[in-house]
Amino acid sequence: MKLHYFHGRGPFKALVMVRGDYRLELFIKPVGEDTWALVALTGPDHGQPERQHCQGPWKTLARAESILRSTAGALMGNGYEPCPSDHVVWSVTAQRLARSISTKPATGARQKILDPEQFEPLV
Repeated sequence: MKLHYFHGRGPFKALVMVRGDYRLELFIKPVGEDTWALVALTGPDHGQPERQHCQGPWKTLARAESILRSTAGALMGNGYEPCPSDHVVWSVTAQRLARSISTKPATGARQKILDPEQFEPLV
């Protein structure tokens, strides 16, 4: 098993990745005062997102960036290529999803870990 860790050019809050005709956009979005979350959207390159995943919140932007980088690294291991120069197109959808994230964790709730396998293209 080869581990990847995405090393970008400094701080960033969005990353576009592609695999074939599928696009994946990772966003760090604010969900409250000094809390951040990761929002992932995937779908056809020239269409609307078909799948979504939210993870967090975290108390620091640095922690959210760390999660984004490690997620991007895991996705690179599954054939996704980072395209940092591409513009994001689903940022409005990502912001809407981020607003639905609670900043107070539920009692007894387990935080779901992002599974790169969930971003397999629909056949």
